[in-house]
Amino acid sequence: MRGNLAVVPALALMAIVACSGSQPAGDANKILRESANAMAQLQTVSATLKLTKGTISIQGFTLVSAKTAVRMPNDSDTTYTVKQQDVSFKLQILIVGGHVYEHIPFTPMREITGPEAEAFPNMAKLFDPTTGFPAVIPAGTAKKYVASEQLDGVTVDHVSTLYTPEQVRGLLAALNSSGPVAADVWVRSSDHLIPKAVLAGAFGDAGAQAAIEVDISSFNAAVSIASPSPSQ
Repeated sequence: MRGNLAVVPALALMAIVACSGSQPAGDANKILRESANAMAQLQTVSATLKLTKGTISIQGFTLVSAKTAVRMPNDSDTTYTVKQQDVSFKLQILIVGGHVYEHIPFTPMREITGPEAEAFPNMAKLFDPTTGFPAVIPAGTAKKYVASEQLDGVTVDHVSTLYTPEQVRGLLAALNSSGPVAADVWVRSSDHLIPKAVLAGAFGDAGAQAAIEVDISSFNAAVSIASPSPSQ
């Protein structure tokens, strides 16, 4: 009898472990709220946007990727890699002190205004506490905790959620989806900052399915964004 009783705690422990292993622990709502609060505190940040599925056109060019450095609240230095037919080239958009400058290869940098300037988003708005990532992140639906994972050697919480077309369009006007947008978000467990997010939905050209990966880094690191000199 004593031997049988000794088996009971062991079996109970095994059942607990099995159950905990089958259901990932984590509060998706809490994780996204904490990440929103952390991202709202950023003063500088860098990000890379990469199109991983579909086609998105901007100013008549096909977007491949974009790399930006941001200084809150309104300054950004963004280099777009775009394609025209089979030729790829880089297009720089510098937004500083309320002015917008464009640099196309083999031409001097020039200031642009009006609709020409408005065609390119100010990437600083992507991190605006009231309208950007910090505001949109916790406002999704169908939130789900996926898993605790490792990303570049750092422990992150992987959460999935859905956003409305209006929420995503508020982040980037070019992401004009005709339906809900699925998002996977990776949140660092240590400081709740977001190093990676993937958005997928019908925001490609002509409403086709597309996906874009956003990799975020250099949180509150030193950044140099200055108005171009006359010689430039």
